[in-house]
Amino acid sequence: MGVLLLASDVIDGVLERIARTTGWLFFALIGVIAWDIVTRKVGFQIPGFGSTPIQELEWHLHGALFIFWLGYAYIRNVHVRIDVFTAHLPPRHLALLEIIGIVVFAVPYCIVATWFAFGFAELSFMQGERSDAPNGLPYRWIIKSCLFVGLVLVSASVVSVLLRRLVFLFGPAELAVRGAPSRGTSH
Repeated sequence: MGVLLLASDVIDGVLERIARTTGWLFFALIGVIAWDIVTRKVGFQIPGFGSTPIQELEWHLHGALFIFWLGYAYIRNVHVRIDVFTAHLPPRHLALLEIIGIVVFAVPYCIVATWFAFGFAELSFMQGERSDAPNGLPYRWIIKSCLFVGLVLVSASVVSVLLRRLVFLFGPAELAVRGAPSRGTSH
């Protein structure tokens, strides 16, 4: 059971480093939004870098932030969750419910979505896809590849949470504490 926790800790560490590193994109997003606002109000634009590519860059950065943080949000238990039906349940029932949800819903979804996201990004790369707008951003495959990477990260977080819940339910008491479901942030 200690090996399961070690594997979960390694996954969590990688997800945390990725989230902290890609978190710097937030500052880039703020800069791009500020640039968009200033250039619209002042009317100053750099040729070839007008409003359309700036707005596309905004949603690319916003999408990348969401995609790269989603797996980390799940392991920290800070994702959106509706606890109306489960708030009163004891931790063992919560853990069992989470395991069932992971096996029945999360794992199949991650497998299918990751498979299709890879093909989605690969096709975009092979076609040299760019924005539909005449002056939009090139290299659309970059943001589509982010979707694939984000789904791989979510899959890793699902595995990490599954390992922790298994240790909680079936491991020795001294290790089970580290795998317990939490109501706020996890471990």
